[in-house]
Amino acid sequence: MKKGPLPNAARPVCFTLLLCALVYGLILPFCWGNDPSDTYGTLSLLCENRIGYFWVWALLTGLGLAVNLEYLFRKYAYNGVFLRVAVIFALVGMILTAATLNHSIQNWNPKRVAHWIGAICYGAGLAVAFLFFFLGKAREYKRFIPFLALIVCTLAGIGIQMLTVGRNGYMEILPMALLELILLVLNFTPLAPVHTKTAAVPQKA
Repeated sequence: MKKGPLPNAARPVCFTLLLCALVYGLILPFCWGNDPSDTYGTLSLLCENRIGYFWVWALLTGLGLAVNLEYLFRKYAYNGVFLRVAVIFALVGMILTAATLNHSIQNWNPKRVAHWIGAICYGAGLAVAFLFFFLGKAREYKRFIPFLALIVCTLAGIGIQMLTVGRNGYMEILPMALLELILLVLNFTPLAPVHTKTAAVPQKA
């Protein structure tokens, strides 16, 4: 079923939510003297006794990316189901991650395992949604190619870091900020205009 663009009233809501997510996500990791470059500088450990702050980040980031991905899908006439399921999968992962905070990191207890499963599901869902959308639209919108290359390089960088120096807070901050900036540019600037002749043709995956 073809989905039209979101109503104009949704535009300021999507923009405000995404901007708040970006700003909050760049400020929170540096609060209370936290060092995001440290192995123990992740948001999960920073907020293990400040769970409310993490939930604010999780809701702003998760919903901000989800509604703006839907905005992006409709703007560029993606009418498939697959990528929308990936976004829902990511949201469920974020909720599971937030719900399993304040667990012991001394062993792989069930709560810690569930926390990691949630985080992996969130990251995997977003990666699929962004990668497959840009892969599917890059031929039609050549301006998407640099964004696609940037996302691929970021994912490769995360993988290399995990295999070499391990995880830290920047692994959470930078990818999320990058995705939010990409959505801000594509949804709210004229840098990637919609092709009026092709935008009405639905694409399914």
